[in-house]
Amino acid sequence: MIFHLKWKVWRIEAELKSLVKQAGVKPLVWSFGAYDIDPKHLVFVVGVPTDKEKDNLMADSRLGDKMKSLLAKFNWPIAARKHIVFDIESQETVDRKTNGNWWHHYK
Repeated sequence: MIFHLKWKVWRIEAELKSLVKQAGVKPLVWSFGAYDIDPKHLVFVVGVPTDKEKDNLMADSRLGDKMKSLLAKFNWPIAARKHIVFDIESQETVDRKTNGNWWHHYK
């Protein structure tokens, strides 16, 4: 079961990267969480270079809807879907708030 969920996470991450690239931004995409304990414990992070890019992406409600639709596309457990977080953050913000340390930023 765990490997099956991990495979889904990898596929969702790849699709997220593609979606954001279509918006003209080169992202870093990763995830974290204890979804192996409960599939609702999952966060996807889309890292972008600038605050302006982050603001533009966050203002695009269609992009947010497309991100969430990936959970259905890859058949993530239905009961967990409403709990999954998709976060967009910029390197500029991480530099400013946590000296560029992404791990500390999300700790």
